[in-house]
Amino acid sequence: MAQATESHKLTHKVKDTTFSIDDIIHYSLSILVGKHDFQFCVFDKRDSRCLLLEGYVFNDPLTGTRLGDSLYKLFESHELLMAGYWKSIKLIVKNQKFTLVPAPLFAVDNLSSYLDAGAETEPGTDSLHHYKHIQSDAVLVFAAEKNFTERIKSFYPTKSLQILHQASCLIEGVQSHKDFTQNKDLYLHIGQAYLSIIVTDNNGLLYFNRFFYKMPQDVVRYTMMVMQELGLDQRTTKTLVWGNIPVNAAQFKELYQYIRHVSYGGKPSYLQFSYAFDDLPDHQYFDLYSTYVCE
Repeated sequence: MAQATESHKLTHKVKDTTFSIDDIIHYSLSILVGKHDFQFCVFDKRDSRCLLLEGYVFNDPLTGTRLGDSLYKLFESHELLMAGYWKSIKLIVKNQKFTLVPAPLFAVDNLSSYLDAGAETEPGTDSLHHYKHIQSDAVLVFAAEKNFTERIKSFYPTKSLQILHQASCLIEGVQSHKDFTQNKDLYLHIGQAYLSIIVTDNNGLLYFNRFFYKMPQDVVRYTMMVMQELGLDQRTTKTLVWGNIPVNAAQFKELYQYIRHVSYGGKPSYLQFSYAFDDLPDHQYFDLYSTYVCE
């Protein structure tokens, strides 16, 4: 049953019986934060196993200082999150402040210029970051709010955090998944308020974007718009859907009316999961699991 506090609600908590606090020095921690929700998971890279996952939703959308303060309260009261001796720590942000740049055109000195074209950043508030994709000839440039990233960093003064964007995790996760093919396929990730669309072709990344939506019909509208733009046939294009939505979600039902070969995606094939994770639908937390393949 979900547990509520002043600012957040616990939605899922799963722990492998092999998890041991004495082994934290061997474990990797991934923290995924957006204004609507927060999740974290723990991996043991010695056997590529996901050991623990917790998911929370905020009672109201949070940004800036309010987000940092709420996370501090959550971390402070948690029995594990303030531990400082993890093997590695990744902090993943979810926002609209990102752009993809072809690797041959990328220069680290031009981060702000890349974002000026399509993302509204605040120089005094945001810090700029980039991630060179492993399986695509692209670099994702993104901004993150300093006041919460610095707050998270302060919890781990002896560790160097890797800061990533959810978009990179989804892109790498799709291209590492067992169902990834050389065909022109469509992959969707549906969040609480955002839809991410990935299209691949010839084992490469062809398209990525993230859309804000209010109604289930908006998910169909954006998906069909991208399919039309890229010449994808709704009768033949293989479409996989992930996201923290229930199996009978209205968003999926709407898609099913228009796309013939649409189905939910599964858990990543590059990770091991114990029976404890069987209670989580396979299509949920794909972005969080995919942090594992971002190096």
